[in-house]
Amino acid sequence: MPPADDGARTEGARPHSDTPILRARDVSKAFVGQRALIDVSFDVHPGEVHALVGHNGSGKSTFVKILAGYHEADAGTIDVDGVPLSSGDPEASRRAGLRFIHQELGLVDELTVLENLRLGTEWDTARGARIRWGRERDAARTALERVGLRVHPEVLASALSPVERTQLAVARALQDEGGARILFFDEPTATLPGSEVDRLFAVIRGVIAHGISAVYISHRLEELPQIADRVTVLRDGEVVGAGPQPDFDRARLVDLIVGGAARERQRGTARPLADGADLPPETLRFTGVAGGELVDTSFVVRQGEVVGMAGLVGSGVNDVPAMLLGRIDKTGGDVHIESDEVAELGPRTLLARHAAVLPSARPLKSILPLTVRENLTLPDLRPLWRGGRLRLRAERAEAAELAERFDVRPRQTERVLAELSGGNQQKVAVAKWLRTNPRLIVLDEPTQGVDIGGKEEILQLLRAAADEGVAVLICSSDVEDLTLVCDRVLIVRGGRIGTELTGSDLTTETIAQECYANDPV
Repeated sequence: MPPADDGARTEGARPHSDTPILRARDVSKAFVGQRALIDVSFDVHPGEVHALVGHNGSGKSTFVKILAGYHEADAGTIDVDGVPLSSGDPEASRRAGLRFIHQELGLVDELTVLENLRLGTEWDTARGARIRWGRERDAARTALERVGLRVHPEVLASALSPVERTQLAVARALQDEGGARILFFDEPTATLPGSEVDRLFAVIRGVIAHGISAVYISHRLEELPQIADRVTVLRDGEVVGAGPQPDFDRARLVDLIVGGAARERQRGTARPLADGADLPPETLRFTGVAGGELVDTSFVVRQGEVVGMAGLVGSGVNDVPAMLLGRIDKTGGDVHIESDEVAELGPRTLLARHAAVLPSARPLKSILPLTVRENLTLPDLRPLWRGGRLRLRAERAEAAELAERFDVRPRQTERVLAELSGGNQQKVAVAKWLRTNPRLIVLDEPTQGVDIGGKEEILQLLRAAADEGVAVLICSSDVEDLTLVCDRVLIVRGGRIGTELTGSDLTTETIAQECYANDPV
């Protein structure tokens, strides 16, 4: 939990100018027929911290990406200091003074603080392109002092604490001569220890004191009274609440974020497990596991059931598949696959134990430049190998059968995978691992970036796999998906399992409310 408030907000929101720096009006955006933003209006005034909140999938990221020039809006207007902002133009966003501190800070650990400050910019050079190191170090010290970071410019970035890394990213955003007007902080405290949250807030207040405004994006509602002047709440792509921060207590925020009406889960998809001795065998067990954001995490996934995991950014929910893949070190506890304790986690170990893990990033799930056929058969070529040669005719026949079985469209398995839609790429990723007849499959954000039709097809594939005895674990920020396919949903808070939901409790509203509940102690 963050430290106690230092009193900076006891008198309510700071007064601000009536003329906003940034003014967005009726901004809308759709992807493949899905409306991600619907007539969103949003202002940022001089000298304020404006919090932008909403559950996963509410439209926050899409809106910020439009402001950053990554996406082009379908409708609406945006201006900065009264000047229209060219939508879909990152350089125009930068010229307008918009700076973005992403959760992934973009620092290079092997480089020094000075070198990280200068990434993407020109060095101060003398005749012969010789770098003026003295001037560069002096400029770096000035930039670092501006955000209260007192480290030597030649220190490696890897030696900095989490909050110092954020300070370095802020210093880099503020150093250019073009002039930053608004800093966007995306989940800046998600990976910070509680003891360092106040230190970051002091940095943000220092930035504001120099006349720069901030947009603060966070799931941690308890932080808003400490740092925010105004709040805007998004739900399902629409603004459902906006105003001074003191008008939004925690109960009202949760109600706005979640929505009053919960969509009930589809009946008949999940099957209650038998009691007592009739419980199916355990396929995956975590006991007191620590590593990454996980702290003393324990849970079980049984044969033939679909278990969901949900949690806010920084809760540790996405560290479970990452740890199984060996991308995060396990620092404590035990992992069992079926009855065997697994000491060394990673792809080889998983394959040997008939387990599969699909990460969230598409480039890690499949090899986009290869054909659909090559991706479908890549995890296990042994059945297609004979006499030291790959039997291409048999591979083509099996790929065609898989494409038909999993409804991969188009059925042209010799097409490069990158040419398929996101939903069909995802179906290929699921199909290639189900082809190996796994006893366990773990998926990280399996429907991310997939349209509604593709989502339903993927969820049906996973439910069918469970019906055949596969243990399925889905880590997802899409709570509606979890209500539609899961037998149980585990809520991860503060690196631990906080709540288990089953039966009639499995609604989108309950899952979201439990995600926002106080961390377990």
